[in-house]
Amino acid sequence: MAFTLLHTADWQIGKQFGSFDAEVQGVLRDARLGAIDRLAMAAEAAGARHVLVAGDVYEAETLPAKTVRQPLEKMRAHPSLSWHLLPGNHDPHRPGGLWEHLASSTLPANVDLMLAPDPIEIETGIFVLPAPLRSKSTGSDPTAWMDRAETPSGALRIGLAHGSVRNFGHEGEAATPIAEDRALTARLDYLALGDWHGARQAGPRAWYSGTPEPDRFLDNDAGMALIVRLAGHGEAPAIERVSTARFSWHRLAVALDAGEPVAALDEALATLPAASDRMLLELRLSGAATPAGHGAIARRLAELEPRLRALDHDLDRVSIATGSGSLDWAESTGELRLVAERLQSMVAGRGSEAGKAGRALARLAALAAGAEQSRQGEP
Repeated sequence: MAFTLLHTADWQIGKQFGSFDAEVQGVLRDARLGAIDRLAMAAEAAGARHVLVAGDVYEAETLPAKTVRQPLEKMRAHPSLSWHLLPGNHDPHRPGGLWEHLASSTLPANVDLMLAPDPIEIETGIFVLPAPLRSKSTGSDPTAWMDRAETPSGALRIGLAHGSVRNFGHEGEAATPIAEDRALTARLDYLALGDWHGARQAGPRAWYSGTPEPDRFLDNDAGMALIVRLAGHGEAPAIERVSTARFSWHRLAVALDAGEPVAALDEALATLPAASDRMLLELRLSGAATPAGHGAIARRLAELEPRLRALDHDLDRVSIATGSGSLDWAESTGELRLVAERLQSMVAGRGSEAGKAGRALARLAALAAGAEQSRQGEP
């Protein structure tokens, strides 16, 4: 009995992305909603008729009505697919809550809410065993009931759950334990999991699909969905990862060389894909730079930022190098030199004001360099 499905999770529709400016927040929210269309395209291309969403469809239990309805309308626009939605820890199924209101509303004919721990036959001989969450955390395993669930002999058994597989890691958010051998003890042909935001196998016949649109600076194989092909009950599933991301998120740690800080930065940036408006970049800078080097780094970052969707960086961890020649950018005499020498002395003294003095010195060097460039550009 061959069967193909698309496994996805952690859409978190309505996520705010508060660490970014309003324009970037809006673009990222739209990308999460647009991921539904990309998931549909991937499912249709693979010949799947069913999409299983393993929890956290929504970012929160309380959201504006428009935010709640928008993903439903996206799913309605793909009538060849059946969408099966599971409550997760961000959007648990509570009395009077979001899911109860949805269940009492007019839903698209191709949207199915998985709100009870009972086997559901989605096609002849194909059963989904859902484990909906009713609270943000629980000390018990919501998939334990699957061991006792009865289905006809030879039927395919597909578990659908949201939580943290024991002994698997700590990236997940749900304080909900799931046994690492659940797929075996419950005789599941596949266990579709949500909570871990990257695509990864979690045990025998158990996978996390990850979020279809990355939402943080982690190298965890996010921005994926899984095409799952089942040949028959008891047969091992065939798993295919498909990319669904619009934006890529990158974190880069760079230790600067005081002698050539810009060269060290450029060398690190060269390891990334070409900068584009689909990239978000977090730079973790450390090491040391002369005041002039600080200014040069600041100018390099100012050139880079418009080419990206977002750039997060902090120069405060880069110490000020105060050795010989570190004030070569300043005039040999005059007020600028006096101020620079005073600031450098405060930095070298490592007193309570050394950090502020270092930032002021770097700013002064950047301004001096900018003024020099302007003079050189004059006719």
